Amino acid sequence: MSETPVSETEDDQQRTVLVLGAVAMALAPVAVYAPLGTVVLLVLTLAAQPCWDRTMAALRWWFTRSRLVFIGTLLTLWATVTLFWSPVGRPLSLPSVAIVPVIGLLLLAAVRQLKTPAAATVARMAMYGGLLMLSLLALEVFSKGAVLRFVVPASPANLAFDQTASVVEAASRGIAVLAPLSFVYATLIYVRTGKILASAGFVAAVFAVGFSTSMDAGWAAVAVGTLAFAVGLKAPRFALAGLFTGLMIYAALAPVIHGQLITLKHFHDFSTRAMLGTETRIGIWQYAAQLIGEKPLFGHGFDSTRELAKVAPLIPGTKYPALPLHTHNGFLQIWLELGVVGIGVVIVFMAFALRALWPLTKTPIYLAITIATITATMLIFLVSFGVWQHWWIATWFLVSAQLLLALRVLHRTRFTRV
Repeated sequence: MSETPVSETEDDQQRTVLVLGAVAMALAPVAVYAPLGTVVLLVLTLAAQPCWDRTMAALRWWFTRSRLVFIGTLLTLWATVTLFWSPVGRPLSLPSVAIVPVIGLLLLAAVRQLKTPAAATVARMAMYGGLLMLSLLALEVFSKGAVLRFVVPASPANLAFDQTASVVEAASRGIAVLAPLSFVYATLIYVRTGKILASAGFVAAVFAVGFSTSMDAGWAAVAVGTLAFAVGLKAPRFALAGLFTGLMIYAALAPVIHGQLITLKHFHDFSTRAMLGTETRIGIWQYAAQLIGEKPLFGHGFDSTRELAKVAPLIPGTKYPALPLHTHNGFLQIWLELGVVGIGVVIVFMAFALRALWPLTKTPIYLAITIATITATMLIFLVSFGVWQHWWIATWFLVSAQLLLALRVLHRTRFTRV
């Protein structure tokens, strides 16, 4: 895509560098100690906008030039229509969600407008932020909450096998932010040091810390992201086409897969912690598929999962509800709330994303970094959190901005010829 038609003065650039650099550094403690604060950080990036006129010009550019933004707007409009039959009595819930991507687009525009020296400065600060995030997360995980125990109420001493101390759980959520960013930070480390071993060591350290947390999706995201990186580097077209084709097929067939093929009848042992997370999610997905079958065309309405959860039964053989506040699977939640129309729009979005990313196949290292980041993010998207959670959407855009920044500064290194 061509550059956005918004020019900036030297003072504007300095302010943008200061704001974006500060946010990149602040992301470290926020991710570890207060993941919900990613929304606050995203809002703070508005300070990087030079003036109202240029802010509006950036938005006009996105909404008139980007097909992906146009398709995202269609999804928002359809979600608005579904509010007519949604049981949720909060009409402002949708605007409060929709404003987050708008702010995210302004952040991406700010990163695109950085001049080369300014981009290098912000990239260096982002790299230090990544190292700090890993250090803080390791501190909290291996010390069982060295800092958090002073600010988070203590958990009962007699924890059951399926419970996690609040201090450990709070620290573990940080891996959901760090895992998608691990390949971006590894790239920035390489740009700074010129050593591939240092970058690989960082990713390995993230995996090790993630493996020690209570959130299995974190280390799994790093693992599949690493695999995607390797395939993307050696066979970029196959990797990109394979990933998005697989996602589109899964999105279309998710209710069938979780309603007929992968169900609780294949699992029966809830007595060990190792299987608890897997089996409870399968139970949630199976029940979600059942609800999707009731209203497959138009769905139950935006954010209806919260209301449906109030009357959900327990997963057989457990004390856990078959539907918590969300489905722990982004595609199933979209199916459940927006129906085949909503998931159809999402599939079209992925098809255009595939087309938009295809030029990266000419530079395998760019494609490998991008696809590794997308793969790690999508794994968490498919097993954890709700698709409309503000902090999670904000995390997507903070990750996207740092990915864009990493690819911008990488072109100056000899590694781009790989």
